[in-house]
Amino acid sequence: MAINMKGARDESQHESDYSRDEAWELPELAPVLIIVSVGLLVLGSAISTWMSFEGQAGFGAGIGWVFVSSALRWVDPSTSTMLLISAALIWWQYGHWGTQQNGDLAKEVIAAHISRLRSIAKWNLIAFVVTTASVVLLIVASILQNTYAGATIAIWANSIDTFCGALGTILLSLLGIVGLRRVLTASHWAILGGTEGADWP
Repeated sequence: MAINMKGARDESQHESDYSRDEAWELPELAPVLIIVSVGLLVLGSAISTWMSFEGQAGFGAGIGWVFVSSALRWVDPSTSTMLLISAALIWWQYGHWGTQQNGDLAKEVIAAHISRLRSIAKWNLIAFVVTTASVVLLIVASILQNTYAGATIAIWANSIDTFCGALGTILLSLLGIVGLRRVLTASHWAILGGTEGADWP
């Protein structure tokens, strides 16, 4: 029994030693990879949208907006969900490092992780804003596409899923924006040595 307890203490010591490391951790890398993946989608969409607008010279306006709508098909609740998972990881990591401020960990280690999380949170926030703007453009493009095409009620009905998915994407994005804004505000006070960071749930 004593051997098992000794092994547990050794394992706990190893975990404690690892937590003192300033290197990147997996919960910090995951949001970065998610944001980069969404960034690639945005880049591809931007190029496609630009090519669509350039191509309107030889086509009718309705066809041009069809191209724009197709270029923005990546915007759906699954995209916001991935970004929301990224925001949740940032929230969780800040909660972890924020509660370590009154512990035995070196302040330099804690400050390094919190500063890194702030940077990731800012990029995640930008991704949410870009996604929200893309949703608005998708709704406008869908409406103009049907308007120029003289769409019937049946065709408008087929656009309902696009509108509902767009609204769902906006709601998830707003939730992520609110959460990330709180992380940025709390981490700002924590870096300045205020007490607000200590109240993090």
